[in-house]
Amino acid sequence: MAMRLGVRCAILLAAVMSCFHGTSARGGDFEVFSRNEMIDVMVRVRATQFLQRATFGPTQDEIDAMTMRMRQIGVTAAAEEWIDQQFALEPTSHVATARAMMAADGWAENEDGVNITRYRDHAWWHIAITAPDQLKQRIAWALIQICVISNQGAGFNNRGLDNNQNADWLGLSNYYDMLLENSDDTYREVLGDVTFSPVMGTYLSHLRNKKGDPSKGVFPDENYAREIMQLFSIGLYEMDSDGQLKVDAEGNDIPTYDNETIKAFARLFTGLTFAGSRTINNGRRDLHNPMMMFNDSHDQDPKTLLNGVTLPANPNGIADINAGLDNLYAHPNVAPFISRLLIQRLVRSNPSRAYLGRVAAVFNDNGQGVKGDMKAVIKAILLDRECWNSIRVSRSRRPVRIIVRPTGTERSRLAEPVVMYAGFLRRFSSPEPDGWYRLPALNYNWVQAPYRSPSVFNFYLPDFQPAGPITAYQASSRIPNGSIYAPEFQLFDAVVANRMANRIRGDIADANADYTAVNNQKAGRHDVDLPMDFSVEETLGEDPMALAKHLDMTLCAGTMTNEFREALVDALQQETNVQQRTRGAILSVLMSPAGMIVE
Repeated sequence: MAMRLGVRCAILLAAVMSCFHGTSARGGDFEVFSRNEMIDVMVRVRATQFLQRATFGPTQDEIDAMTMRMRQIGVTAAAEEWIDQQFALEPTSHVATARAMMAADGWAENEDGVNITRYRDHAWWHIAITAPDQLKQRIAWALIQICVISNQGAGFNNRGLDNNQNADWLGLSNYYDMLLENSDDTYREVLGDVTFSPVMGTYLSHLRNKKGDPSKGVFPDENYAREIMQLFSIGLYEMDSDGQLKVDAEGNDIPTYDNETIKAFARLFTGLTFAGSRTINNGRRDLHNPMMMFNDSHDQDPKTLLNGVTLPANPNGIADINAGLDNLYAHPNVAPFISRLLIQRLVRSNPSRAYLGRVAAVFNDNGQGVKGDMKAVIKAILLDRECWNSIRVSRSRRPVRIIVRPTGTERSRLAEPVVMYAGFLRRFSSPEPDGWYRLPALNYNWVQAPYRSPSVFNFYLPDFQPAGPITAYQASSRIPNGSIYAPEFQLFDAVVANRMANRIRGDIADANADYTAVNNQKAGRHDVDLPMDFSVEETLGEDPMALAKHLDMTLCAGTMTNEFREALVDALQQETNVQQRTRGAILSVLMSPAGMIVE
C-alpha cells in the first residue's frame, strides 16, 4: 500500500504543483446555497486563520468550536474570549510531563543505558500535540527562539543529580517551563529570569564570571553582556517605535551600544554561580534553581550603561544587576524589537510599520501603566486589524459564492517545520495505547527541533533573505526599512522540504506515524506507532471536489487557488480507490504552498 500510494502521490503532486507559478496571492471560491452556509464559510476562514497562529495547529473540533463561537458573539470577541480562557489555564509543565513518562516506563531520571534524555523530547512533543494550554505553549516556543539555549555542549545532557536530586539534563526542560510561566508575566520578568537562570549562565558563560583585575590582565566574560543586548532586548541599531531605523546626519544607522557598553554590562554580570555553592568556584551543578550571588566576586564599582546612565557603586550584586536590567529595559528599542520578533513567530514575517507601532505602543503601556505585559502584547499581536487582512473574504452574487483571497507576500510567512509537523499530528494522529506521544527529536528530518538550536542566533535570522526574487522585491511603504524577509527559509531548503514530504508521505501511506524511541540492550527496542485517522476525509472521498474544499478550509484557511483545486480534483478523479484518493489528496494539500504558507 505504501509503495502504491507513493507513486500515486508523486503523480498528484506533479499535477497540482504544475499549476503553482505566480499564484501566491490568488485564493479560491466557495459556492454557497444559503445565507447560513455563506456565513459559515466566511467565519470558518477566520476561525482557522486565528487558530493556525495561536496553537500548534488546530484540530477539526477546535475549528468547529471557534466557528460556532465567532458566529455567536463576533470574530474578534470570540478570539479575545479564547485568549482569556487560554491565559487562565495552568501551564503544562515539561519537567513534570517528562517525569511522568519516565515513571510510566519504569525509569529514574539518572538511569544509565536507556538514552534517558530522550524524555525531554518526548515531553515536548506530547505537550505540543495534546496540551490544552496551546497559546501559552506557542508563546514559550516563541520566547525560546528569542532567549535561545541549546543542548549543544555545556553538559546539558548529563545524567548527574544535583543536591535536590534533579538531573542535569532536565535543566533545559526547567528553563522551558520558566519561559512558559513567563508567558503571562512582563518581559522585564523574562529578562530577569533568563539572566539568573543557571542554564543561560552556563550557555552564555556568565556563570562563575568574576570581577576583573586589569593589573593581571583579567577581565569579565563579555558573552552574555553582548547577547542580552543584541538578541534579547534592543538589537544592534536604534529604531522608531514602528521599526524604522534611525539614521544620523550622514544617513548611517545609529548603534544602540558600543564596546564600552559591552564591557560595562560584562562587569555587571559578575559574581553569579550555582545555587547552594560554598564559593563562586566550589559548588555542585544546579541547573534548576536561580543562580546565587557572591558579592566579593561581583564588580561593585560604578558602571556607565545605556544612554549615559551611570549606576552608583553597589555592594549588593543582585540589586546591581537588577538596576542594570532596568536600565536595559528602559531603552526605547525594547518594545519594537521584541514585538517584531513575537509577530514573526506568531503571525507574519514582515509586520507593517503601523501594525508594529500599535503592538509596540501596547508593549510600552498596557493601558494601566505596565510595560511589557505579555498577555496584553499577545492580544495586541493576535487581534490587530492587520492580522485578519492577510486574507480577504468577499461575496459574489453571480453565481452566489464566497471569494477567499490572500493579500500578498508582505502579509504571510512560511510555517516552521516543527510547528508544521505538530499541526499534522494534532489534526490526524492518536497517541500510543497508554496515551503518550513518545516522539524523538526529529532534528535529522528537518534540522529544527526543540532544544537543538545550532547557536544563540536561533535556527534562522529574523532578517534572512533567501536567494531569488525576494532580494529584489520592492516592498511597499508600509514595510519598515524597505526590505522583506523570510526567516524560516534559512533552514527550509530543498533537502529539508524533501525530507518533510517523505516523512509525511510515509505517515499518510501507512496511516501510522512510526519511530524508534530507543533501541539498546537495557531498554530494549521501543517502536512508537501513532495511528492516523482519516475517516472524516474518507467519507468525503467519493466526491473529489467536496474533499478538496474540506482540506482547503481545514488545512489552508480557504486560501487554495481555484487552479490548484481544479488540478487536484482532476488528479483525484484518476484514482478510483477512495482510500488512496483521500491520502494522496491530504499529502498534496499539506505540501502545497497554500498548506505551508500561513496567511
